[in-house]
Amino acid sequence: MSIPNVSGRFSRVLLLGGTSEIGLAILSSLHLDPGAEVILAGREASGRKDIRCTISIGGFVPKPHTPFQWTAQCDPDTVDSRLRKLREAVNSDRGLGRNIGMRYHDGKPSVIEGLLSRGDRRVGKVIERVWSAGGRFDGWSEHFSYERWVDAADAELTPLGVSLAWFTTRERDEHEVLPWDHLDSGLDKEWLWADWQDALAGQEQDDCRWTPCFDCGVCPSMGTDIQIGPTGRTLLPITPV
Repeated sequence: MSIPNVSGRFSRVLLLGGTSEIGLAILSSLHLDPGAEVILAGREASGRKDIRCTISIGGFVPKPHTPFQWTAQCDPDTVDSRLRKLREAVNSDRGLGRNIGMRYHDGKPSVIEGLLSRGDRRVGKVIERVWSAGGRFDGWSEHFSYERWVDAADAELTPLGVSLAWFTTRERDEHEVLPWDHLDSGLDKEWLWADWQDALAGQEQDDCRWTPCFDCGVCPSMGTDIQIGPTGRTLLPITPV
């Protein structure tokens, strides 16, 4: 996704992770050079040479109530390897590379986020142990300790027969009971599974505003209606300043 602003700069947001097949397909589709694509397109559209691009990259973290709730998260080494390949591709063309900035998070914080995203109540003991060991403000890189989280997970989860990898880098099957199954987000679990299979097959999902209903479950359960045109209401002041 590319986000322009008025100063001739673009931001492109990427996610590296998920299953190896999907992650490699993303890299292949981008030709490992997403910043160059944006800059060349911007130069052609604007006629200017001072076009810059910032690539913001994060390891993909599967979340509950999404089609990716079953997928195996990438391990930190795989994510970091893909980041290195992307940096090498950006720096391979010096004429374009100096106009491309990169902001990224490495794979280790993403794995811990994955543990917190798809863990069950057993992870509570891990969080408490990290806190007792001095964990504070772990969202900030200068305070984050991957080793502290790994040690806490080993200490608290191993006696229970599970592990950090069990919650993160393991793929779930269709009929596994998930920790959040008792919560209703409005989406049918069967529809999410079908959408996950479409993702594995590389099939895009059409916009349901313009196509027949996919029967995902949101509209009837949440009492919502799909708006396919102007409603006549002014929601925001849109007069140019």
